[in-house]
Amino acid sequence: MTCGRIKCFFHAKGYGYIEDFDGHEVYFHYTSVEGGNPVDIAEGANVFFDAINTGMGLEAHRVTISKSLSA
Repeated sequence: MTCGRIKCFFHAKGYGYIEDFDGHEVYFHYTSVEGGNPVDIAEGANVFFDAINTGMGLEAHRVTISKSLSA
């Protein structure tokens, strides 16, 4: 799993971007967040995730928000 931080999340559209600690932006959809509750998704929250290359770029799967390390 990779560590990162939620850079931005568009609640109305249901997607956002995670910035990993190497500076890469990774797309994610709220359905890939464990629990899948978009209300819990906050910019700056630390996350763990698996990244796959979709051909259009990196996409995060199995995103887990770290409750103890959230900003």
